[in-house]
Amino acid sequence: MTAKINGYPTEEELRNRITRHLSWRKTDTVALLWHGYLTALLEWGLLEVHVLDRLLPLLPVVGSKEIDELCLDKPLSPEREAEIDEYLTRKPGRLA
Repeated sequence: MTAKINGYPTEEELRNRITRHLSWRKTDTVALLWHGYLTALLEWGLLEVHVLDRLLPLLPVVGSKEIDELCLDKPLSPEREAEIDEYLTRKPGRLA
C-alpha cells in the first residue's frame, strides 16, 4: 500500500503512527489498542495481510489469544491455545 485510496491509511502512515505512539508510551495498553485497530482494518478489507505481517513486529506481543478469538468469533480450542503458546515461546525477545 503506497498510495492513499479513498482515505485508507497507508502502510507508511500506520508505521509512523505506531512508532510515534510507542515512543510516547510503550505499554501493553498501547499495543492492545494497535492490535485491535489493525485487526479491524484487516477484517473490513482495508489492510492486506502482508502489510499486517510487516506492522505487527513493531508491537509487543500481548493479547494474541484474544485476537484469535475475536477474529474467529469463538473461544480457542485447547489445541489452538497450545499452538499459540508454542508459537509465542519461539519468538525471541518478545513478550508472551
